[in-house]
Amino acid sequence: METLQDCFQVRFRIDGVLQLQSPISKSLANRLISRLKLLAKLDISETRLPQDGRFQFKTTFSDILDFRLSTLPTHWGEKVVLRAQQNKPVELSFAELGMTEAQQQAFQQALSQPQGLILVTGPTGSGKSISLYTALQWLNTPDKHIMTAEDPIEIELTGIIQSQINPKIGLDFSRLLRSFLRQDPDIIMLGEIRDEESAAMALRAAQTGHLVLSTLHTNDALSAISRLQQLGIQQHEIESSLLLVIAQRLVRKRCPKCSQFPTNSCDCHQGYRGRIGVYQFLHRQQNGYQTDFDNLHQSGLEKVNQGITDKAEIYRVLGGV
Repeated sequence: METLQDCFQVRFRIDGVLQLQSPISKSLANRLISRLKLLAKLDISETRLPQDGRFQFKTTFSDILDFRLSTLPTHWGEKVVLRAQQNKPVELSFAELGMTEAQQQAFQQALSQPQGLILVTGPTGSGKSISLYTALQWLNTPDKHIMTAEDPIEIELTGIIQSQINPKIGLDFSRLLRSFLRQDPDIIMLGEIRDEESAAMALRAAQTGHLVLSTLHTNDALSAISRLQQLGIQQHEIESSLLLVIAQRLVRKRCPKCSQFPTNSCDCHQGYRGRIGVYQFLHRQQNGYQTDFDNLHQSGLEKVNQGITDKAEIYRVLGGV
């Protein structure tokens, strides 16, 4: 939601693509922003500084939606981003995420190891969190003690100990992870490796009898190794601990009703409905690390050949080769 010179522009990001909605007046927009700030327990009088908050809303279907609100002062007024997230678990299989049979087997094999590091990489909005949550649900049995450090907790998982960082009081990923190691966990999920300290703590946990799952911001699977080296991790530490790297993106799926011919019986009118993951796996082999696909484009084109998506969508998300 963006304040322009003469109106308030509203856009929805649906399946990763912004779609313009009907504009609203500035007077209505100001009341709407104030209401959202109240719900998120923000200062409604503060329009000069960015603010962040969150609130929950119960729908008519008794579902609880978790909303994250971010405000930003701009030249013509405040800009507001509202992100909706269902906080109840979504039961998905690795196949439903979009992984091939070989990738499912490789992921499950890595998740079955008693210790080591598994990384999921990709930019913001590429589906890293849902991949980790799906892995945690697959791992979640009464004989395993699982703990997570998140920013924020996006989905509440029964039977798993979840903690959220709080930078205002100095509770960051590294501090939480140090405390986790004294809590006798079997499996640790670290929301993100952000700096040298969190990288060192993740490797330490992976080397001392824990299975560690985390994320990195890299463009492909192979770049995760160089990123860890940039964060001060030695090559021999990587080789002894890193089990698997998964690079991923989300692409839109072709709509079965209107992807070929427009029809009034479909309400998406875009030719696409829903999204699916495109993955590149970097495995640890006896003679080093090896990828299953040369790049994410190759993985995406396999889904084009299967009729799941099209080349235009692959190039939109991944760019040209």
